[in-house]
Amino acid sequence: MSVPFYQLPEQQPSVWQPTSVAEAMRMKHKWGDDSVLIAGGTWLRTRWENGISPLPQHLISLGNISSLSGLTVDSLGHIHIGPAVCLADLMKNELVRQRCGLLVQACSEIAAPSVRNLASIGGNVMSRTGDLIPVLLVMDAQIICSDGQNERSLALTEWLESPISSQNEVMTGIVVPSAVPLEEESKYEFYLKVGRREAFTPSVVTVAGRLSLGKDGTLTSIAIAAGGGSAVPARFKEQEAAAIGQPLSKELLKYLHKAVFAEFDAVADDYAGVTYRKQTAANLIVSECYKAWQKGGGADAPRS
Repeated sequence: MSVPFYQLPEQQPSVWQPTSVAEAMRMKHKWGDDSVLIAGGTWLRTRWENGISPLPQHLISLGNISSLSGLTVDSLGHIHIGPAVCLADLMKNELVRQRCGLLVQACSEIAAPSVRNLASIGGNVMSRTGDLIPVLLVMDAQIICSDGQNERSLALTEWLESPISSQNEVMTGIVVPSAVPLEEESKYEFYLKVGRREAFTPSVVTVAGRLSLGKDGTLTSIAIAAGGGSAVPARFKEQEAAAIGQPLSKELLKYLHKAVFAEFDAVADDYAGVTYRKQTAANLIVSECYKAWQKGGGADAPRS
């Protein structure tokens, strides 16, 4: 049976350190809303300090569960990332740097180095508004969850659309599929974050994308996503499906701009309104697609 790692004064929460997912979930089921599962805790701490969420009676640390801090590659080349892996370690991992450069770039633009030494990839995703989510969406990431006994896997897009079930499950893995372009294709990736003060404040808009172009400038694959602020990031699946097989042209760029502006479910706050966020997201995505068009060298591609 676990005992508190330490006990602060009466008004402070107890901190528990289970050594397995099953034990952590037993604690969560026991204390319910009076407890919270925590890894780095950087996002949760800001919510407590700002009065957005109440400080719970029990903090259930995931730091001693080794299975949540690993990073492996399966037989298909897919990378399995433990949700408790901190952003700094993710950035330094050579395998991640080689195969998921876009994810490393996104990590580097989150907060300050001291925060990245604590903040976990799972915590960023669990917030449902984290700046890593657009990148993971365009990488077709899968989320693995466990109720303490059984695991299930679902697409990140599906996980974001499902009801929050922190009472019943804990995230146990993030799987990034291997994506190797064909020899006749050119691949382009981008990640852009617009904020009020670089990495140290929540983003106004965050976008990510991956495109593959054939030698004739035709889109063979495209994945684009946007988020930022309090908006839950999302892929533009319908627009992607319409674009695949089409030449990356001025007409297609106009279509994408109009579609992203219309479909991005932006949320206003004291710093930026909905229209500004929609316009910024559309501008950023189309600007990067234009650069891909220039580099692609199709018959109608603009020349720099």
